[in-house]
Amino acid sequence: MKARRAFITVTIIFFIVFLAGCEANHVFSEGPGTIPTVSGNTGIPVDRQIKLVDSGPVHGGTLTLGTTPIDSLHPFETSSRYVNYIFLFIYDPLFIQSSENNFEPWLVESYSHEGYVVWNFKLRQNVYFHNGRGLTSYDVRYTIRQLKKSNSPFYERAIVDNIKDFNIISSSQFEITLDKPDRAFIKKLVFPILPQNYEEEEYPVGTGPYCFERMTENELRLVKNDKWWHGETYIDEVIFKVYDEDKMLDAFQNNEIDVAFIKNVDFSRYRYRTDIDFRIYLSNESHFLYVNPQSIFGQSNRQTALFRYVAYRLHELNLGQVQYYELYSEEPIDVEGFRNELVRSGLSYDEKKNVFTLNGKTLDKILICVPKQDLPKLHTANFLVNILSDAGIQAEIVTVGKSNYKREIRSGKYDLSPVSDELKPWEELSDTLQRIQQDLGNGREDNFILPLYRNQQAVLFKNTIRGKKTRITGTRIRDFIHGTSLFLTKAARITTVSNLEHAVAYNRGKR
Repeated sequence: MKARRAFITVTIIFFIVFLAGCEANHVFSEGPGTIPTVSGNTGIPVDRQIKLVDSGPVHGGTLTLGTTPIDSLHPFETSSRYVNYIFLFIYDPLFIQSSENNFEPWLVESYSHEGYVVWNFKLRQNVYFHNGRGLTSYDVRYTIRQLKKSNSPFYERAIVDNIKDFNIISSSQFEITLDKPDRAFIKKLVFPILPQNYEEEEYPVGTGPYCFERMTENELRLVKNDKWWHGETYIDEVIFKVYDEDKMLDAFQNNEIDVAFIKNVDFSRYRYRTDIDFRIYLSNESHFLYVNPQSIFGQSNRQTALFRYVAYRLHELNLGQVQYYELYSEEPIDVEGFRNELVRSGLSYDEKKNVFTLNGKTLDKILICVPKQDLPKLHTANFLVNILSDAGIQAEIVTVGKSNYKREIRSGKYDLSPVSDELKPWEELSDTLQRIQQDLGNGREDNFILPLYRNQQAVLFKNTIRGKKTRITGTRIRDFIHGTSLFLTKAARITTVSNLEHAVAYNRGKR
């Protein structure tokens, strides 16, 4: 059973170890709502290509991925999510996210707790850093101290503030005592573990499946770790090429890369495309509606009525393949129900003029704040204008600079504001809502947040990459790596079907 769980939860191996294809290059990117046509048709019938490529994994080859300019080689100092992906190849964490709501041990062999306050951990044996040093409890303690100094947006630094004591029992066992109980503690132990002599190293050193080899201005090269504790890797080297973010999808189209991401389109229309393959997964990027507590909807009963009305009409957003939140959808209300609730709240409604008044005065326009050139938020704002107008409430969109958006919301000048944020792996939805509430309301707890929808994304593959691809969950590459089982054939320098056929036969001992 343990072996099976380890197989399912492999973090990096499922993406980078069993990948295969002809002269493959790969990259992670996000792009507009279109799936490009990839050139390079071999002329071989697709069904024959699939049969050959699905014959089994082949050792060797180079995987080429993409990244934005590398701002730091320290995993706690980068602010780029693309650069952060690189560290998933170099380092291992204590725990991994194996599926949407499941976390399992990785560098940790076993653990226990007492009332979610005292946590005991035992590390795996025979785990070595790339410099040859064995993994110890001292490395974990050092890493936590480094995390405390950082402002990393990718890991929960706040856990350090809740650690009362870190007690090293032996080189492979340690105990962490918290100030307050934390049921989600292991969900937060997903940061990369550094060696305690990290500052003495010239280059990044981890326990992961790939080792740092060299870096230039345009690319970073990793080579496989022959002594990786989890097993042998199939791909010889991984290359990260540097692109501007808006150029990554072009790189996929130009066959410079083999994997890319798109989001929020009707993916089903590409079901029968023969030039690409794709898998859909749920992104952690989510969208919300912020309500100013000083607005006309600041009263709790009006806010609830608004949210129930939005829930009733939310599908009119027509966003393609997204996941709508079901909050307030159990008791949605139509436009008549919305008007009735507002009347009960103290407003007056003139049916002939289709307007609401308060104390005999027509309501001011509802101001909806949107950052400039942010199409998803503008789309949501237009939706709100339309449904409020149907009910008899006039609304107006005001655009502000992206850099000033949060400050404008905090100013209290606007009634409604579409906002977006990422669900952190260790958070429940209620935690996310509270965090946004505190961020936008300067810590005030009378702000209102309505979850609207969660993005879906698709991973695109060249048609030369075939194999079993299971459901992908979670955020971008991290959960793609964590939650996916990929068995794709790949052989270096194989350029023809006949060569591929020969290599596969040789690999199976059928030469």
